[in-house]
Amino acid sequence: MSHIGDLVSHIKSDLTGPGAASTVDAPDGAPRDTIDEWGVFASTTEALTLTILTELVRRAGEHPEVPSSVAAIVGGVYAAELDHWRFTSKHWEPATTRFWIPDGFYGGEGDALDLTAVGQGVAAGEHLFVNTYLLGVTTFAAAGHSTYARYAAELAANESEHRLLGQTLAGANPPNDLGFAEYEFDCVSDIAAAAQSAGFGFGEQGSAAGRFYDLPQSPIAPPVPISSNEPR
Repeated sequence: MSHIGDLVSHIKSDLTGPGAASTVDAPDGAPRDTIDEWGVFASTTEALTLTILTELVRRAGEHPEVPSSVAAIVGGVYAAELDHWRFTSKHWEPATTRFWIPDGFYGGEGDALDLTAVGQGVAAGEHLFVNTYLLGVTTFAAAGHSTYARYAAELAANESEHRLLGQTLAGANPPNDLGFAEYEFDCVSDIAAAAQSAGFGFGEQGSAAGRFYDLPQSPIAPPVPISSNEPR
């Protein structure tokens, strides 16, 4: 089974004010992420997502057999993730903007594109990113930053839409198969480890066949327009 398949199977206001850099304790007394730790990770994963989607948009353009409806979905997801990147990177510098992305995510190397593989990869990745923003809700709420807790909830809601789109591409039946979002990981280091177990690398070579991709210095303009481009 591929690394992406392994992951799919496994997972199937004021930022500088008091508490911004303090550790948030869980009810069991175990330390949890600081706001800064969470924020750097969120910014890094948004850089990864935008890098993934830039390549996905490019490959989709090389495959005329991709239905126009799917191309529009990809364009909308890209536009949303660009908004996420602009927001998170405004507050936190990412740990890296260079990523090792497995070939299997796209369905093969070069210009290969398998929409089922992409759907599986998107659904698995968005499971992790929904969890990331649920952690953000918890972290900001515990620190008394209610506005940013809501921002994190808005981001989690959007990533849930993307998970559903991935499930649909992958042929899941039904694709909307959860009553509540899954909260599997309670610290960002565990989420990073799950991504690495699927072959991704953050600034270093991953364990799966693939190659390095860099976040574009000047991201391409969204191919389709979307609304609600900033948190409210």
